[in-house]
Amino acid sequence: MKTRSSHLLYVEDEQSIAQILLLYLQQQGYQVQHYANALDARRALQNLHFDLAILDVMLPGGDGRDLLQLAVQKQIPCIMVTARVSEEDRIEGFELGADDYVCKPYSPREVVSRVQALLKRSQQGHQRKQLRFDGLTLDLLSQAVWLDEQELKLTKSEYQLLHTLASQPDRVFDRQTLLDKVWPDDTAVSERTVDTHLTNLRKKLAESSQNPRFIQTRHGLGYQFIGRSSDENPH
Repeated sequence: MKTRSSHLLYVEDEQSIAQILLLYLQQQGYQVQHYANALDARRALQNLHFDLAILDVMLPGGDGRDLLQLAVQKQIPCIMVTARVSEEDRIEGFELGADDYVCKPYSPREVVSRVQALLKRSQQGHQRKQLRFDGLTLDLLSQAVWLDEQELKLTKSEYQLLHTLASQPDRVFDRQTLLDKVWPDDTAVSERTVDTHLTNLRKKLAESSQNPRFIQTRHGLGYQFIGRSSDENPH
């Protein structure tokens, strides 16, 4: 169940190996960010959104197992790639949270097949855990939000507003309903509070009021989420 909108992190310092696997992955429609050292890969893991990571163990500037631990913290499925073939090395990788292990030399077709299988399992496991739209992902467990691969820094109220709207696309929510859902126990807030928070939320979503991408104002009625569901979304 590969999808053109799946984003992969690939960390490999041997350029000849990396170029071949990159070609195979891109031919399957995956969007791949490749890094040849641990420092750049760590920075990418901290700041970008990935659906899966392929990590070499021995890297300039660090250890792929440290990257694995960071990826596991962010709930990113991982395939470890290494020239180490001992059972102890593989067990260590699995104990650290790796989902799969590939030993060098490997067939690029085999790696692509393993990527497809792991993405399929991951997507099935994320049913009801994420809301995915074209360019926008809401993780319902961590309450993290990504827009075009960049994680947004939303306040709690902004996230709850976005989640409420995105949970029922095309439904028009009036201001009072949004107040009841987002601020159920706060009698000090008013309908103007909804407008203020939505204005801030739209700025973070880089919204245009003339041509909205996600949230549309229905004058006299309220607000409506109009984002298109991603083809990758399983529900």
